[in-house]
Amino acid sequence: MTTTFKNLNFIYMITKNFKPVSHFRLSVFLGLCLALSACSSLRMSTDESRKLILRDEGLSQLSYVDVSNPEKNWYLPVPAGRDLQLVGNKKILIGTGNGFEERNISNGEKAAEITVFPGTQTARRLRNGNTLLAGADWQGKKGIVLVEIDNQGTIKRSVVYPGFNYVRCIRETIKGNFLVTADDVVFEGDDKGNIVWQAKVAGPPAKPHIWQALRLANGQTVVSTGYGKNFQVFSANGKAVTAFSGPAEVNPNFFAGFQILKNGNYVVTNWQGHGAKFGASGIQILEFSPKGKLVWSWKQDPAKFSSLQGVIVLNGLDLNKLHVENREGVLTPVNM
Repeated sequence: MTTTFKNLNFIYMITKNFKPVSHFRLSVFLGLCLALSACSSLRMSTDESRKLILRDEGLSQLSYVDVSNPEKNWYLPVPAGRDLQLVGNKKILIGTGNGFEERNISNGEKAAEITVFPGTQTARRLRNGNTLLAGADWQGKKGIVLVEIDNQGTIKRSVVYPGFNYVRCIRETIKGNFLVTADDVVFEGDDKGNIVWQAKVAGPPAKPHIWQALRLANGQTVVSTGYGKNFQVFSANGKAVTAFSGPAEVNPNFFAGFQILKNGNYVVTNWQGHGAKFGASGIQILEFSPKGKLVWSWKQDPAKFSSLQGVIVLNGLDLNKLHVENREGVLTPVNM
């Protein structure tokens, strides 16, 4: 913990007038230092410029949060589902149990939807403008099934990865392959159904329900591990490189959707549980440096939120453009 010389001098001016024995004066001085340092840490955990899109699984809610202008915030119920993405024309895409919806960033109102794919687990807009849907033991096929559809819902292609029965988020790699999270495994698969890279997440628990993976320019892959309560990083040959989480005061429970910022930091949702009763549990938006230091956090209002599952930090993004991850795993606009 740190504090400034100005603050230390202020504390000294207070404590120097105490007349009891010197060790008591020292105790008072150190106590005030600790209290001031804690307050400074709390102040540092609020970035007044942040604008966020948040998906709340506990309330089945989509929200816009302007930290410095809360009068602009909105909160709307949406269908249950997974993932969210900036897709251009000032709209956000969310996966639903039947396909996907697009919502206006200005007010959250629904602008478009596809609802003819029941059993959809997640949805992601591709660089070519089509949308990738995913499910497990789905569309009459066994394993993880990916279906690419156009804006009218017409199936353009499908990919099957046999031997898996669980899927969460999908990310398209620069090479055009797919990073797929499958409970305790993350793998990269091509469009023929071949697995070209794979890593197993360390527990506990044995089945962590890992959420999302992103590929970095150095070939490493960053994974939010769900009930593993941490980030785990794997090398290009699938070996564990590092892991980080915490600290305890944020109540790490389930690391879900995350975004890599332009400075290389990771902003992640710290989901707390199913249902509407978790708004006061934990700190649910966390930002870590690549070395695992918690550098920023945002404490949700328990009257407005329950359990956050997805986040997009909008600052610096062009709301009129589709965004996908670049070679560094950072969201970047697609010119279409």
